[in-house]
Amino acid sequence: MARTKTIDSIIAEALQIKRVFADNKGFTVGDITEAQLQADIDELLAKRDKASNLRTELTAAINDANGTAKALNQKTVRARSGIGAAFGLNSSQYEQAGGTREEDRKPRTKKVKKQ
Repeated sequence: MARTKTIDSIIAEALQIKRVFADNKGFTVGDITEAQLQADIDELLAKRDKASNLRTELTAAINDANGTAKALNQKTVRARSGIGAAFGLNSSQYEQAGGTREEDRKPRTKKVKKQ
């Protein structure tokens, strides 16, 4: 189900309703009481805070993983270059390391300018 209101706007509306309940002691709407409304507001605030904390932890974990991935990529590129330098750019070892052998590379073609 798509949520059309933000959590903050829902909390703000609930607090408005709670003020009406507080100004009119003993007032209820069916099973909705001021105490129950406050308990629901507190529960939603706690869940919002938990979600915010988890989002912060997720961001840190993603940034950490991206940093590690970047470092590992740099090492694999350096290792592939080293393998190419040691065995040659046309060797099977270079191809096994993920490189494209020189004989398998397409030659460059010049672009023709349109007049």
